[in-house]
Amino acid sequence: MNKLKSLLLLLFVPFVFACEKDSTSTSVEENDTDISWKFAVVGDTHVTNNSDTIKEMIPYFIEDGIDLILVCGDLVQGGKKTSSAELEAELNMWMEVFTPLYEKGIGIYPVRGNHEDDARDNIAVWNKIFTSAKALPQNGPEGEINLSYSFEHKNAMFIGLDQYVNIHKVNQNWLNQELAANEQAHVFVFGHEAAFKVFHSDCLDDFPTERNAFWNSLIEAGVKTYFCGHDHFFDATQIDDGDGNVENDIYQCLVGGGGGWLMPKYKYNGENDPYTVTPKCHREEHGYALVEISGESALDLDVSITWKERTMEGTSVKYETTSAIIEYKQVRN
Repeated sequence: MNKLKSLLLLLFVPFVFACEKDSTSTSVEENDTDISWKFAVVGDTHVTNNSDTIKEMIPYFIEDGIDLILVCGDLVQGGKKTSSAELEAELNMWMEVFTPLYEKGIGIYPVRGNHEDDARDNIAVWNKIFTSAKALPQNGPEGEINLSYSFEHKNAMFIGLDQYVNIHKVNQNWLNQELAANEQAHVFVFGHEAAFKVFHSDCLDDFPTERNAFWNSLIEAGVKTYFCGHDHFFDATQIDDGDGNVENDIYQCLVGGGGGWLMPKYKYNGENDPYTVTPKCHREEHGYALVEISGESALDLDVSITWKERTMEGTSVKYETTSAIIEYKQVRN
């Protein structure tokens, strides 16, 4: 049994969904007067020459007052037949786009996607770019240092998973250790690929036994949301494990609207057994997820996840907040 269950009593109200428009670790006890904070999640920015979509988002990230941002893979266009020099050039372009966030001290935490993995010598290039002050946490498993990692921020633990050292799989033994060691109120897990197919058939369900072990480990640890990309749209899906308790269901939050071409097709027809997949919200537009953790005290921790969607007002682009997509309350006793 992990420390999370022995130290925390987690009580959840059901998630609420709607689609209409409208690093420094600090314990909860040390942070009673400053428990409201935000982070953003975006995927599939696909930066190359003249990549304007993610550039448009940068001022909105800053305006939102986020502490950090998770980037769920496919940072650059990359892809098959991409040379190491071409990958390095595109990752440098990506770094330039994100420079305003780095300069403001906003934590930036990416994982690789298939468009990085497909390029030649991509791990060596990745490690060359994400180094020194921009290196990722160095606590990943052997063979995945700077690729998979965990970190803590305020009252949350974050776990970023590389899914290409062992393609379409995660390092389950290392993940189990990280989940067991957690003492924070919240745990957020992110990777590039969906655990349950939405559009791309190449995802974690290519190996259903391993995917089920992964998902069950999240349930056991009290994780409520898994963030991913790969598909170029927004999609929130409830994954029911069939135990009759909806309060321990996890939600797959696919946030692949960072700049890649939009995908008009989706179908939840992958290897889902023994789970029931219930779509809750789907939007085919560029945008990102904004997550806020708040409450009146350290024992009253509300989590809300909203979708900020690209809209046009005349010739001006805006990223507008939609209605709440996911909301829950976590009570720590």
